[in-house]
Amino acid sequence: MAVIQTFLKNIFAGQNPLGHAPKTLAHVQRCIELSIGREGIVLDSFAGSGTTAHAVLEANKKDNGSRKFILVECEDYADTLTAERVRRVINGYPFKGNQKQELLSEKITWSVFEKKHAELLEKIAKVEEKHSKDFDKIKKELKDGVLTVTGERKVDDFAPGIGGSFTYCTLGEPIQIESLLTGEAMPSFDALARYVFYTATGQSLETVAKASADGFIGETDLFRIHLFYRPDSEWLRSNEAALNADKVEAIAKNNTTKKRTIVFAVAKFMSQKDLTEKRIEFCQLPYAIHRIMGA
Repeated sequence: MAVIQTFLKNIFAGQNPLGHAPKTLAHVQRCIELSIGREGIVLDSFAGSGTTAHAVLEANKKDNGSRKFILVECEDYADTLTAERVRRVINGYPFKGNQKQELLSEKITWSVFEKKHAELLEKIAKVEEKHSKDFDKIKKELKDGVLTVTGERKVDDFAPGIGGSFTYCTLGEPIQIESLLTGEAMPSFDALARYVFYTATGQSLETVAKASADGFIGETDLFRIHLFYRPDSEWLRSNEAALNADKVEAIAKNNTTKKRTIVFAVAKFMSQKDLTEKRIEFCQLPYAIHRIMGA
């Protein structure tokens, strides 16, 4: 436990923000080795300090894998601890002292060593060659039936990161489709915009475009997404909320890249034939809020 706490303290400049010892990095790495290959997705529904993400990144660094991770954390330290640890592991962090990193660990019996010693020596040599520039020295040890290769380096002020990437997301307002029908607790424009954008494209919308006559909220490489909505049941029942000829003309005029256009609104006063000619697909609110990709 003390080793884990020291490890976290190194990353967080002498502090252990979690207050107690998290899952061990070695334990999670072993679970990854046993459960998936060089590709796969690891889900941790109780992310804590982010050990699972750290383990996946280390595994990818070790064998050039392309594993991915999904972390879920409901506590208020999700950004300041969980995500921050992942950022520092990827990008590096302020640190001064001696740093060790396990590069290879294998259980070895005498019979295995006799049969495969040449193969083992070759594997060790490859590890040394791969990491020779990353560490001041590489230590090899065979103890209690375990072969361990460890890299050691002196860090003066900043520990380098191991690379990789991730996206930090937070849950938005809860959206109940029934609320669009009852008019109670209706979602805000931004919340619904992000929701329909994701369901239509499978991608997150970081910034909702400013309100405009054509209802444009954002785009991807393939799609332009439009939404006509106000959290006002009276407005939603009015003709103003419907997709009409004027709105279609504005949408088509601004679509200079001729991308496929998806429009969310409560009703339309245009035939689908006319919309199709302009590469517009209509989705009715609230009944047709669904993922379109692959449909």
